[in-house]
Amino acid sequence: MLILCEKPSVAKDFAAALGAAGKKGYYEGNGTVITYCVGHLYELWSPERYDPKYKKWSLADLPIIPDPFKYQVQEGVKEQAECVRKLLAAHAQDEVLIATDAGREGELIARIVLQEAGIADFSRFRRFWVSEALTPAVIKEGIRNAKPLAEYDHLAAGGFARQHADWLVGMNLTRLMSIGNPPPPFSVGRVQTAVLAAIAARDAEIRNFVKTPYKELEARIRSQDQVIVTALLENPATGKSPFVAGDEAALRTVHETYAPALAENRFPPIDTAEVKSEQKTQKPEKLLNITALQKTAYKRFGYKPDDTLNIAQELYETRKCLSYPRTPSRVMGDNNVDLFLEKFERLQSTSPLSTLCDVSLIAPDNKHIFNSAQLEDHHALIPLGPLPEGVSEKERNVYGIVLESFFMVCMPDFIYTEKSLRFHLGTAVFTATIRENTRRGWKEAVQADRDEDEGPDVPPFNEEGCILTALTIRDKTTEPKKPYSLDTLLAFMEHPREEGEGKLAGLGTPATRADSIKTLFTREYVVETKKKLSVSPRGLFLLEQLGKDEYLKKMADITQTTEWEQRLADNPGVFKKEITEYIRSCNKTDAARAVFRKEPLGTCPLCGRPVVETKIGYGCSGYREDPKCPFVIWKTVAGAAITPDDAKLLLSGQKTKPKKCIKKDGTPFETAFALEGGKVIFQFKSRE
Repeated sequence: MLILCEKPSVAKDFAAALGAAGKKGYYEGNGTVITYCVGHLYELWSPERYDPKYKKWSLADLPIIPDPFKYQVQEGVKEQAECVRKLLAAHAQDEVLIATDAGREGELIARIVLQEAGIADFSRFRRFWVSEALTPAVIKEGIRNAKPLAEYDHLAAGGFARQHADWLVGMNLTRLMSIGNPPPPFSVGRVQTAVLAAIAARDAEIRNFVKTPYKELEARIRSQDQVIVTALLENPATGKSPFVAGDEAALRTVHETYAPALAENRFPPIDTAEVKSEQKTQKPEKLLNITALQKTAYKRFGYKPDDTLNIAQELYETRKCLSYPRTPSRVMGDNNVDLFLEKFERLQSTSPLSTLCDVSLIAPDNKHIFNSAQLEDHHALIPLGPLPEGVSEKERNVYGIVLESFFMVCMPDFIYTEKSLRFHLGTAVFTATIRENTRRGWKEAVQADRDEDEGPDVPPFNEEGCILTALTIRDKTTEPKKPYSLDTLLAFMEHPREEGEGKLAGLGTPATRADSIKTLFTREYVVETKKKLSVSPRGLFLLEQLGKDEYLKKMADITQTTEWEQRLADNPGVFKKEITEYIRSCNKTDAARAVFRKEPLGTCPLCGRPVVETKIGYGCSGYREDPKCPFVIWKTVAGAAITPDDAKLLLSGQKTKPKKCIKKDGTPFETAFALEGGKVIFQFKSRE
């Protein structure tokens, strides 16, 4: 039997379970040969390989629609690709087990390899489909339960359709929007462009938001047991607490009625109190997938999503203390109870959080942890062993997040009683929601991390015999939504928004979202300021050009993007045909004729032309004109970063703030910068 795995590490697990010895590019033993890809062994051809004329970007050559799409071996893996091809050819008439990752991308990787090996008859091929940790028992059971490969043809069709569609969109629309514009290219993609549009929409919503003033009347109500709750006056016109212009008279009447008595320390008794109680149970957060890890790492440590992914990958591949990180799942498989318990017992001495756990929760009937029906590709992120010595601070922090999640998921539920209170005083009604804890459970581990919307914790509150002790009018205004940050953007990509009775499908996959966000930065579409994301002039230009055409604007429509995702899942053939026709229609537009001009940072001191930002500096826009101007301020001078604001100061004749610099011999020094004769010079602090 020949077994084809996706990664060397998985092949090694199979070899250990089946008793196969290592060879160059494969394992062999006990009648079994195990080989592996290294992720994607093949990539799609670039346009110029189909026809050299595509090297030059021309509107006349669009659209580029290959038929059929062709593949080439990726650089750096040619030797392994040839090894896999030869083994498949040698075993084509034997039993072959496809054991790439259990998901659309894993299926695509395998099918491309088979296609490039010239294999069309899959009758002797079976599919190993396991998303759990690959213990020897799980591997052997998965081999026994393997199904005919043909049963996964729909999944393979979806993989090819998605890959080909992304090529069509990227290659054609990027060229369409870039021709006639200065570099770098204006890249366009189904996910990245929709996300860019979402950030721009949030920017516009905040920019156009008109704050509305309102008032609230806040009451402090004390029980006979000296327990105090804060309640808000209910607006009789709306049944809610805000009082806007036109309603404020009712608020002031209540305040003027009782404020004099309160000023004299006379506390009016509450007439009656209505109480509605409901006991609630809140389970700990599920185990982490890569998106959940990225959100937490950003909130706690400011790590960008791609940085977190790279750190987790290092902990998995090199440190061997973390499970496979690119997972979309937040559960373990039904058969992973023993594995989880073994890791728990091994790691419980490494964290005081383990003392808050209930080991009886590590059981097959706990579907909050063990649920094969919810598995996708791989099980959730868990620690596999202690953190080794010599790791970086970032590795320690990311590992710590996963370790914390691992222990918290098997802590007891948080149980509390939520009370909705309505205090009647004359004609006034004050409302409050309080929470009385029955059992803090996992909340003991996160007392300093309370959610803002949980409501206050109070001791047991007796509603009988309460008195009003204070009234305060609060002047407030409505506030716009907050700008996206990297963690809230990831959350948006998971769940774009409610749409009617259902939800829009997620944008991208957990494994690809970090790359999509990174592309927005590398293409200079998005900027981050104090953790707030906004769209750059370059990003706005792209969206404006797309918005000029009825076809192109669909690329920036989140609903359209998610509809395409649903179409891909339902019928890959229809999806690919629709994308192909969409690309043909886009060729009718001339939106790409507009030219993007960067906002000048100032005037060139040598020739008077505008100075604009480039990838490596702030240069004269006449560097390509006649006569050419050589003026430039590099983005790094003596080891110090020169920001766009610094460049503006220099061009206006001012100096920068002092910066920490490094001499060529490594000696540190501090200086400000100024411009003199078109050159950056040092301005040392005076030593009088």
